[in-house]
Amino acid sequence: YPPREPRAPNPGLACAAPLSRQMNGTNCPPAAGKLLVDGQDARTKQEILQMIVQYLHDEGYTAAVATVQDEANVRSLDAQRARTAVRRLRRAVLDGDWPEMEKLVPRAIAGTCEQKVFLYAAYRLQFLELLDGGEQHKAFTQLTKRLKPLESCAPSPAEFRDLCYLLTCRSVHEVVRDWEGAAAARESLLQQHEVLLELQQPEAAEEGEALLEVVLPRARLLQLLQQAAEWQVESARRRVIRSSASAPSASASATAASAPSATAASAPSATAASA
Repeated sequence: YPPREPRAPNPGLACAAPLSRQMNGTNCPPAAGKLLVDGQDARTKQEILQMIVQYLHDEGYTAAVATVQDEANVRSLDAQRARTAVRRLRRAVLDGDWPEMEKLVPRAIAGTCEQKVFLYAAYRLQFLELLDGGEQHKAFTQLTKRLKPLESCAPSPAEFRDLCYLLTCRSVHEVVRDWEGAAAARESLLQQHEVLLELQQPEAAEEGEALLEVVLPRARLLQLLQQAAEWQVESARRRVIRSSASAPSASASATAASAPSATAASAPSATAASA
């Protein structure tokens, strides 16, 4: 009898990004070239934590459960605060609230170098707005007290010299050709630093989501481990079946190839006997 076709393996983690779909019993085939589980996805990280906490609780590791929950909640709170600071920073820039912007930069942007780069760009914009409004004295103060200490953060040495030259010009357009006014310049500033602001926001689940919000099936971590083990065993069985199915055809080919040589070898012997 020919070998029986193996049954399809349990999909298990085939659609585990996000894992909540598997928890709810919904399967979907993974797209070609994509990871089955996105380990960097915030939702996936949260659900992995939920399964770990559930396992520790079932095994009686009460202290470990409390430690994991406390640390996860603290990180979630820090992430929410960072997102709030970034939103407030964007609003302060759009409103031209520069004192509020200065207070929010340390909370919204991590890293001293990144903070200085953003502050230089914001101070430069404030300087241009003052010049555009005809406030030469305030612009000079902005240049000497705010921009000069951050001169090293300028995109090029020539730019700071151009800002100094602007104090002698009648219009901002004489140096900044693409100047379209304060509102457009503020939006452009945020767009230029959008990547920087996005990178400063720690990954976390959406606001208001608790660590154990999703109700897990019983022993969910063990279920997924069992499914993964079944899939590996089934894959091994398939490889064995393929190799055993190809073995008879290879043997038959070898027999057919040796038959002519055997006939040719026996022919001279028969001729010699008849002689």
